[in-house]
Amino acid sequence: MKVEKEKVIKRAKELGAENQLKYVGCAQSTFSAIVAALREVGIELVRPEVEEIFFTAYVGLSGGFGITGKGSCGALVGASSAVSLATGVGRKEQERDPATRMISYRNVREHIVNKFLENYGGLTCREVQWGKFGKAWDMSRPEGFEDFHKHELENCRTTEGKTVENCVISLAAAWAVEAILDLIEQKKE
Repeated sequence: MKVEKEKVIKRAKELGAENQLKYVGCAQSTFSAIVAALREVGIELVRPEVEEIFFTAYVGLSGGFGITGKGSCGALVGASSAVSLATGVGRKEQERDPATRMISYRNVREHIVNKFLENYGGLTCREVQWGKFGKAWDMSRPEGFEDFHKHELENCRTTEGKTVENCVISLAAAWAVEAILDLIEQKKE
């Protein structure tokens, strides 16, 4: 099956922005955008019931883990998890050769982590906020969360109410989809 890579990447960006508006959480919104964009072209990263388990687990990881801002960016978590899943290094592979884990490490670092460092200057929620907005919010305070949410929504929606594709979630989803499509192509070769 031939996949039009640019269309799938664009779709991941759209779904990322839509998910941010709907779910207001980076980790679950990013992961679900990746899974849905791939599923639309017949690539099943995880079954729907497994996706729901990931979604549920990721809710608490958004906002730098429990909206503390101090942990990893949720979009980074969702995108990195998807790339690691697509890499396919599980228990059996590591039991045969523990060094196989390096394949997943490399894929996550090259395709996701390096892009976050390049675009935002960091990996934590707070660092990404600074890199994206020039300021960071204390989201554990209701007024901080509301102000951040307002800025993020403005970043993900045009004045006409259409979604835009430069949200952190949108970009992370796009980077992961591109990486996964590349990994699939490499496996074919």
